[in-house]
Amino acid sequence: MRRIGLILFLPLMLFGCMQSKNIDEYAYVLNVGVERGTTMPYLVTALVSVPGGTEDTKVTNTVITAEARTFSEAYETLNAIYPSRLSFSRASLLAIGEDLAQSGEQDAFLNFAFGKPDLWPNLRVVVAKPPIRDVFEGWISEADPSLRKIKTAVGDLSGVSGMTADTGYSTYLEAIGDKRFDVMLAYAGENEYGLQPDMVGGEAYPYTGGSLLTESALKTSTAGSAVFDGSRMVGILDGRHTMEVLMVTGAFQKGEMHFTLPDGSAMRAALYRMRAPKIRLHNGEASVELHLKADVFDPETVSMEQDALKALIEERLETEFSAVFAALQRANSDAMGFGRFRAEQFRDVKAWEACDWKSEYRALNVTFSVTVMLSHERRGSETE
Repeated sequence: MRRIGLILFLPLMLFGCMQSKNIDEYAYVLNVGVERGTTMPYLVTALVSVPGGTEDTKVTNTVITAEARTFSEAYETLNAIYPSRLSFSRASLLAIGEDLAQSGEQDAFLNFAFGKPDLWPNLRVVVAKPPIRDVFEGWISEADPSLRKIKTAVGDLSGVSGMTADTGYSTYLEAIGDKRFDVMLAYAGENEYGLQPDMVGGEAYPYTGGSLLTESALKTSTAGSAVFDGSRMVGILDGRHTMEVLMVTGAFQKGEMHFTLPDGSAMRAALYRMRAPKIRLHNGEASVELHLKADVFDPETVSMEQDALKALIEERLETEFSAVFAALQRANSDAMGFGRFRAEQFRDVKAWEACDWKSEYRALNVTFSVTVMLSHERRGSETE
């Protein structure tokens, strides 16, 4: 009876209590993580923030964990070991352990824990390299006691640089329940793990979470993306390859890329989306047309003529798009979302559901065409 009562009362506990309580009786869970447990199926991690009672009292942040078979057990245990009542009303980030994501076994836990996605409109989903406790603790810094950086890092990084995916919980559920596309989630890790493999290859320095060669107050980084086939993680894309997938899906706004010129020198360019990508799909053949603006940094150092430089950027991007698609196709991941266009060719939902899209996808041929408008106006970086 106690377990039944707990389950029925859980939604009320997450969003507040029926009885009035003072604000200092609550501690707020900002991040929630779930990964494989040692003695029980799941290890649940919570980054908890306690607001300061006065202007002179700083915010206190801590990380707590509990192993459990269900979310209700984890919630009960976490509340038992923490002195304040835990509230999930401010939760903004859900981290899935890479070990759990690779098995695809996280959904049963998440469906019970978080229920309908409209209850969590601001919840972003990421994949984290275990232990998640280390990842969360790497985000805690005296320089940012309010953890404002964590709340905005994924969205800001995706919008400003295109180096990672910004995926909400509702989109995650949509991808799993609807075969029109597969999801990409931002990848986070503590910066002591070393380089993470990129599923496309060809990069000497993959730009992914946990691999950044930086030293700062924050020991955890978020970059690149975890790629899924349905509910199962099948690989990692670094920041550049993530950017290229976002260009195809239409989610890309702007970002920066390096290009190696024929004389061996390096060139930087800021890329901007000029218009939405144009995708056609018919009889197992797809074509993708992309229009980008490229602003070259320090153009006086580039010896190539403008027409030759424009052609070089277009050719390099087309080659890379094809390589990224081939890697996704080998992993059976439709992260570029071609299934959306295949679904539009059916008159009703039942006909689409009867289609074996993934079999078609594995045989799909895609041609990429990139048109670049070259500019030499820029001198500084978005990140400077």
